[in-house]
Amino acid sequence: MIYSTCGRGKTKGDHEVPMKHAINLFQLTAICVRRVSMKRTCVAVSVLLWLFLAATPSHAQWIKKEDLKGDYVDGEPFDLVFLNEAGEFAILKIKPIVGKLPPNPLPERGELVFEYFQDGDERLEVPYSSIARFRTFNEILIEEANQWIGMKEYSKAFRNLFRVYNLGGKDDPAMVASMMNCLFLDGKKNFELGEYELALSIFEDLYEKDSSFNVPGFNVPLISIVMSCHNGMIDRRFQVEDYIGVRQQLGSLVDKYGEKANQLKTEWTAKFLQRSDDLVVLAEKYADEGKGREAHLSAKQAEQMFPGRPEVLELQKTLLLQFPLIVVGVTQDGADADPNRIEHWGSRRVGRLTQRTLIENTGLTDEGGKFEFLNGRIFPLDEIGLKYAMEIDESPSGFAVPEIDAFGLALRLTSAATETSPDHNVAWAKILKSVEIEGESRVVFTLRTPFVRPEALLKLKYSEGDEDGEIERNGFYVQTGENNGASVFELNEAYPRHSGHQHPVIVEQVFENSSDAVDQLLAGNIDVLDRVPNADLAKIRENERVQSRPYILPTVHMLIPKIRSEAGKDPSFKNGLSHAIDRDLLVNDVISGGQPVDGCEVISGPFPIGSEDNDQIAYAYDLKVRPLAFNAEMGMVMVDLALRARPPVRPEPLPSPKLVIAYPSGSVAANSAAAIARMWTEIGVETTARELKRGETVPPDDNWDFLYLEVTMEEPLVDASNVIGAEGIATAVSAPIEQTLRNLSYARSWQRACADLRRLHRQTAVDLSVVPLYQVREYFAYRDTVRAIGRDLIHLYQNVDRWKIDLTAEKEEQGK
Repeated sequence: MIYSTCGRGKTKGDHEVPMKHAINLFQLTAICVRRVSMKRTCVAVSVLLWLFLAATPSHAQWIKKEDLKGDYVDGEPFDLVFLNEAGEFAILKIKPIVGKLPPNPLPERGELVFEYFQDGDERLEVPYSSIARFRTFNEILIEEANQWIGMKEYSKAFRNLFRVYNLGGKDDPAMVASMMNCLFLDGKKNFELGEYELALSIFEDLYEKDSSFNVPGFNVPLISIVMSCHNGMIDRRFQVEDYIGVRQQLGSLVDKYGEKANQLKTEWTAKFLQRSDDLVVLAEKYADEGKGREAHLSAKQAEQMFPGRPEVLELQKTLLLQFPLIVVGVTQDGADADPNRIEHWGSRRVGRLTQRTLIENTGLTDEGGKFEFLNGRIFPLDEIGLKYAMEIDESPSGFAVPEIDAFGLALRLTSAATETSPDHNVAWAKILKSVEIEGESRVVFTLRTPFVRPEALLKLKYSEGDEDGEIERNGFYVQTGENNGASVFELNEAYPRHSGHQHPVIVEQVFENSSDAVDQLLAGNIDVLDRVPNADLAKIRENERVQSRPYILPTVHMLIPKIRSEAGKDPSFKNGLSHAIDRDLLVNDVISGGQPVDGCEVISGPFPIGSEDNDQIAYAYDLKVRPLAFNAEMGMVMVDLALRARPPVRPEPLPSPKLVIAYPSGSVAANSAAAIARMWTEIGVETTARELKRGETVPPDDNWDFLYLEVTMEEPLVDASNVIGAEGIATAVSAPIEQTLRNLSYARSWQRACADLRRLHRQTAVDLSVVPLYQVREYFAYRDTVRAIGRDLIHLYQNVDRWKIDLTAEKEEQGK
C-alpha cells in the first residue's frame, strides 16, 4: 500500500467512529460550538439552544459519513472535523485551516478555531476535547487513493495524488514517490492487459523523469520494461503484416535509446530473416502451382521483410518473366463497365480498359476535348461545318484498334440516330441529316445544321452487342476472373502481342477505405492506385519510390434533388438546405484533409472550374456566379418558413420531413454524404445517408430525396444534357433550362456554346435543379517499378498497351 500523510500522523481517537443517521436538535445543544467572541461560561439550556440556532448556519454543515462519497477531487478543498461522543459523533465540513495546523495528537485543552465550508462569515471554535479526529483535504485524498490502489484502480488513485501534489505535496518526497509508484502500477496493469501503447506512455514518462527508478519488489530495470512494451507493440504489427511499421518503430527505438535497443533490434532482425525465407518458399510454391498473383505478393513481402537480399530480387525477376503482373488498387469496382459513363468512376475506368469506342477523347485543346477517330481520321468537307468525312486507314497507328469497314461505320452512325437502337443519341439524332458510303474506306455524313463539335457525339461502341445485349469486349484487355475482391484482366486474344511490350496481367484490388489503399501502395503491396485521396497526397509525395500525377479532368460533385414530401414543393425548403451545407468545411476537411490542393474548391454550378495550370475545361463555368455562402441560421429560418401554415391554402404547419441522401459506393461519396446529412440534421431536418448497390448511381426505387453525384465531364458541351434535362439524371428542370438545353444541341460556334452553357449555369444556380457542391482535382499514383503509365491522362488505362513492370528502380534503390 502507498501511504503518505504529508507530515501528519494519526490523530487522537483515529478509529472508526459510529455515526447516527439522525441528530436530535436538542441533543446538539450540548455540542460546544461557539462564536469566538462568546464567554466560556455555563449558561442555561435555553440560552445554549438560542446560541446554537444562531451560530449553526445550516444543516448542510453537519454531514453524514456516506455523504463524503462522491467526485470531490477537483472541487474546492475542505477539511473535516470528526466529533466524539460529546458532539454526538457529528462530522463538520470546514474551510481548510490556513497556516499552523492543530497539534498532533490533539491536546486535552484549547479550542479549534474554524469557519464552516459554505457559510464562512463567522469564525467559530470547538474544544479539542470534543474532537475525535481532524483530517485535512490532502489527507482525505491520500486515504481514498490508498483505497483505489487496493482495488487496483490506479488511474483514479493517481488523480487523487496529483491533486495533492498541486496542493502543496510537490515538496514532500514521500508524496512524489507515491505518485511515481502509482504510475508504475498503472503501467504494469495495462501491460498485463495487452494495452502496450498506454503502458509504454507511462513507462517512458517515468524513464524520462528518472531512468534509475524502481519500485520495491520489482527488480527488473525500467529500460527493460520499456523494451518489453515496444516488443509487444512490434509483435502486434508483425502479426498483421505491417512490416514497414515494424521497421520504422525499430529504427526510432535505436535513434532514441541507442545501444539499449540493440538486443531487441537483433532479435527482430532474426525474425525478419526467417519470415523472409518462409515467404520465398511460399512464393516458389505458388509459382509452381501457376498462381502468379499470389507468388508476386509473397515475393514482395519477402523483399519488404529483408530488403536487398539477392535471392529475393532474383525470384522477383523470374516471376516477372513467368507472370508479368501489375496490381491496381481501386475504391470503386468496375461493375457495368462503360467508358462513356461519366457519373461512375469505376465503370468508366474499366470500360476504357475493356471497350473501345469509334472516337475517344485523348486530351484537351484550347477548344475543349481532343477527339480522335481510332481507325483513321475525321475532318470537315466544307467551311460552314455541314459535311464531314471519316476515312479508315489500312493500318491504324494505335494498338488494340477494333476492325471496321465503311459499311459497319455507316451502320453505327445511323444506328445512333435511330430511336429504337440501344445506342440512340438524342443530340446526334437532332442534327444528322444523312450518311453516305464512298468506297471501302470512306464515309460522309451531312448535318441538318452546323454543330460546333460533332465528333464529341460519336463516342460510339463498335457494335450494339450480341443477342443477349452483351457488349463486345474489344479493348486491349478482357476480364478473365474475379476472386476475393480482386478482378483479373489479361491481354485480349483478339490482338497480337507486340514485340518489346510486356503486356502484364492487370489485377484490380478493391479497398473499402482509400487510405488503406494508400498504405498498401506505400508498402509495395500494390503497384498503382487509381484515385488518391487529396488528404493523402502529402504522405505519398514524401515517399521517393512513389509518384503521384493529376488527371487532366476533375470530378464535379453535386446533389440531385427529388424531395418526396410536400415541403419540397416550396423553393424555400430546398434553398434553406443548400444554405446549411458548409461546402468550405467539406472541401478543406473531408476532401483535402486540411491540405490546400489546387483545383479542389467550392463551385456555384454543375460544370468544372478547372485549375490554375489546366483551365481549358472551364469554358462552361460562369465566374460571375459566386458559390452559396454557408449560413446555418438562414437555412434553418428558410426551412421553417417552408413548413409554416399558410391559411387558407395550408391551415396547419407541415411536419419536418425525414430525408434520405443516396450515394454510390466509394469513400469520397460516403464521407461527403454523411457529413451533409449531419449538417441538415443539426438544423432540424433529420437526414440519413443511403449507400447504393454495386454499380448503381441512381436508385432503382423511390426511397431517396437527394442523390449525391460525382461527374467526370469530358466535354461540357455534350455532357450537360447527360446530367441535366430529360435525357439526364436531373430530369425535374424548369422550362427556361429546357430551352437552353435545346439551344445547346444546335450550337454553331464556340461563342454561342459558351454563352448557352453559362446561361445554364446561372439558371441552375437560381432554381437549384442541381445543388452544386465542389470540384475535386483527381490524382493517380504508382510505384517507380511501373513504367510508361503516362501523364496528362483522361483515363487511367489510356496507355495500358505500353505498361510494364521493371525492377531496375528497386535495384538502383538498393545500390544507394
